[in-house]
Amino acid sequence: MDDKIIFIVGFVIFCLYLVGFLAVIYTQNKIQDKELENDPEIEGN
Repeated sequence: MDDKIIFIVGFVIFCLYLVGFLAVIYTQNKIQDKELENDPEIEGN
């Protein structure tokens, strides 16, 4: 019984970590795209 509880708690923590990690990647990607649009050194903007 204790093994199942530990597994479930660990799995929930892992899922929260994964969701947070993907959210950070998505947010930073949007910030980088916005910075690249406003970069004066890149031609074609």
